[in-house]
Amino acid sequence: MRDLAFTLGLLVMLVYAFGRPHIGVLLWCWTALLIPNSYVYSFAKSIPFNFIVATFTLLMWVLSKERARIPFNGTVVTLIVFGVLGTVSAVFGIGTPEVTWVEWEKFIKMMIFAVVVSAIINSRARIDALVWAILFSLGFHGVSEGIKFLLTGGGHRIWGPDGSIIGDNNHFALAILSLIPLVFYLYRQTTHRALRVGLLGVGALLFFTVMGTFSRGGLIGLIAIVAWAFLHSPHKFRYLAAMIPLAAALVAFAPDQWVKRMDTIEVASQDTSFMGRVIAWKQSTVIALDHPVLGGGFHAVQDNLVWRQYAATRFHDLDFIPTDDPDPDGAHAAHSIYFQVLGDMGFVGLSLFLLLNFLAWRNTVVVIKKVKGREDLAWAGQLAQYVQYSLIAYLVSGAALSLAYFELMYILFAVLASLRMIVDKACEPEKPFPGGRF
Repeated sequence: MRDLAFTLGLLVMLVYAFGRPHIGVLLWCWTALLIPNSYVYSFAKSIPFNFIVATFTLLMWVLSKERARIPFNGTVVTLIVFGVLGTVSAVFGIGTPEVTWVEWEKFIKMMIFAVVVSAIINSRARIDALVWAILFSLGFHGVSEGIKFLLTGGGHRIWGPDGSIIGDNNHFALAILSLIPLVFYLYRQTTHRALRVGLLGVGALLFFTVMGTFSRGGLIGLIAIVAWAFLHSPHKFRYLAAMIPLAAALVAFAPDQWVKRMDTIEVASQDTSFMGRVIAWKQSTVIALDHPVLGGGFHAVQDNLVWRQYAATRFHDLDFIPTDDPDPDGAHAAHSIYFQVLGDMGFVGLSLFLLLNFLAWRNTVVVIKKVKGREDLAWAGQLAQYVQYSLIAYLVSGAALSLAYFELMYILFAVLASLRMIVDKACEPEKPFPGGRF
């Protein structure tokens, strides 16, 4: 029954999106982040919902009278170059081809989607609608898991959707951390009292969701967000007066297992899990040293044959970083967004990845600066400020997680590029009438 209801509902939404590619983009985002196949059980399990919606949206874009054009700004050009490099890297990858091309397919779909977002989501109404779509997809996972965590008194251990890139508890914690600032942006934009209360409730549940993942990386990301908020707060003493009791309450009411898990952050050098990450970082680095331009291809460091080869030949080139020898039969994920891209696409790919994040951050800074004193553009400044928190969570927590190709972040990169263009256009000085003053 659930399969039938969901499939029919999606068909109805596609009919509504006919001739409206911006609606198709919202559905594309929703199916990408909701991962509906993890919630159906029979015939719908094998239906490629996201691919169907993506294909339909691209068709509507081609046939639409709107004729939205791709804006070749810095972000879009970097996305395109990054996509091309990823493709060439996959062609010449050293890992198992079947795995490489499966990962490439996910990667290239994400690059295409980001470019489409930058072309079609080009107004305030569309940006806000996309943020709501993100909340109704990724937020659904977070809210439902947060409720379970509270109802079990902290006994429910939280994981992400099965079979997805955020299925791991640490990845899910980072995904929800990146979402929380967007919830508070929507709260600032909403005037309906009941809706504002609901959004506050969602924000609180998402916080408990991060806590329920028992992710140390999630805690570090949360601390980074809190620290950034403190540095930019005009009322630092009030901020501290509010945060200290909240932190004390967290420690007092948190499950014992959670407190014990977080305590291990202090002894990272003695933590086998952390040191295993360092070994994977070294393996990714030596792969990149051998293949500096193209890297080893997607998931090369996770390929047992590649892992075994570099463990035996190049690993000891980095012995100045003390670790145990890698298990020759125990290939690991890169466990870092930076080392993941380094191993996959070499130093060129890492440079492009860092450039994408730099351009995103720069767009937030430029938007915030330009909209000062402009009431009509206050929403843009608020969105830029809140997305900064999402970027901080990603850049800090992602340092120890293999989440370099997380779709939400590339959506945000594209949204920020569109936001910058909207603000630049709104702040342009009016051109004089061609015939002179009238």
